[in-house]
Amino acid sequence: MTQVTSYQVPAHPSGLDMRTQLNAIVLALVGDNSGPTAPTVMYPGMMWGDTTAMRLKRRTNANDAWVDLGPIDNFLADVNTNVSNKVSKTGDTMAGALTLYSTGSISYQLYLKAGSYSPHIRSNSSTPGFEWVNGANNAVPMSLTDAGALTVATRISVTSGDVQTNGYGQFVAAGAAGNARWRADAAMATGYGTGAIGSGFINSAGNAWNLQLADNGNWGFRGFSYNDISRVANNGDSNGYRTVFGGGWLKQNEYNYGAYHDFMRVASEDYKWRIHYNFNNVYLEFICNGGSNVQFANDGNIYSGSQGWLSDKAPKVNCQWNSGITETGPIYGGNYDAYQPQVLAGVRGGTGQSTANFIFIRFLYLRDF
Repeated sequence: MTQVTSYQVPAHPSGLDMRTQLNAIVLALVGDNSGPTAPTVMYPGMMWGDTTAMRLKRRTNANDAWVDLGPIDNFLADVNTNVSNKVSKTGDTMAGALTLYSTGSISYQLYLKAGSYSPHIRSNSSTPGFEWVNGANNAVPMSLTDAGALTVATRISVTSGDVQTNGYGQFVAAGAAGNARWRADAAMATGYGTGAIGSGFINSAGNAWNLQLADNGNWGFRGFSYNDISRVANNGDSNGYRTVFGGGWLKQNEYNYGAYHDFMRVASEDYKWRIHYNFNNVYLEFICNGGSNVQFANDGNIYSGSQGWLSDKAPKVNCQWNSGITETGPIYGGNYDAYQPQVLAGVRGGTGQSTANFIFIRFLYLRDF
């Protein structure tokens, strides 16, 4: 192993000096200029046996760098290893990684060719993620980001099994004007004052429930609570506690007190008026909170808190008249029709010879209220 400081023999050396210099140059060339450091004088194409790294290197044609050729004792060892590790075009098994490298944002492609159909898979560092490119090589129908977001151009079709999203993720049906969202939740109102698992639809902004469906079958629309819409209360006793909306009808039952409707200005205050079914006497009651009430009995009678029962008032009503007794006649044939508001007060028979068989009608004019 030797190196020389110059490959040029000076002019007119003595015979011994020329021989010594030429021998040193030949030994350096034969030994690939081997040494622990690079030769001090370098030329394009020069070989250097790097005894520190134990690698054989060659100087570039531009004389600006060393190219590593392989181990100093067997520079073809790396080549032989690469050749022996190559993948056969007719089929092979790889025990290591296959890298398709590109300096751009999109990697080289892995083509999956079937006849003339040739789609491919590639990576895209700007996403970052994988892209599936169609056979025409002009569209990306599916992509998968490093974060796990899968995007498909048309649809996902499942022949059997489930499509599952974890962590209460959403299924989003998106469009140009907005989107619809559906997801599960662990705090759906059940109607019993607690929350449980359920699912529902969320508005396009993703900040409010439009429809909620609890696992126990209770449900609610946006703007209404479960108590407002439909509820089976008292732990599922639908026979005793239930409100049902139907096609044009509303049906309510409440076992302990009787079904009722409350009216107030704001939800935070107590009721002002209440319509109540009193099952004890089968009355329908209109109750003013802090005031009086009106009741409709099942026999048609009406009760007022200020006036009492209507049936008690009716016999005491007096009709006032607006005149004294008026008489018309005589009637000796035909009919006489009284004009409203006349009421019969009596009749009088004729006394004279000319009116002996006549009748006179006596009546009063009622007061016009």
